[in-house]
Amino acid sequence: MKEVTWESTVTNPNGVHCRVAERLIKVIDEHVATVQIIDRGQPIDCTSILELLSLALVQGSRVRFTAQGPDAEQVVVAVEQVLSEPEPYQNSPAQMQPEALKE
Repeated sequence: MKEVTWESTVTNPNGVHCRVAERLIKVIDEHVATVQIIDRGQPIDCTSILELLSLALVQGSRVRFTAQGPDAEQVVVAVEQVLSEPEPYQNSPAQMQPEALKE
């Protein structure tokens, strides 16, 4: 079984909040791999939104991951993309307005 261990830095200005955690879980679920964060020597399940949010990861946080499974290398790329990409609406707050408020 393939295993990959790597470190990453959270670059999202808002850190890992609910939407980012949800996207992270989604991309992990799309791969045949188990992904964990190693926090103070303890493994944290990356498919548990509560465990991810309990880490309180802010911009600049360094995170150590392990991925195991046939898709371990591919899931690394997907996780890195989620942690580094700005959220789709981040640069355009107008897109968040309810339809009735748009002009």
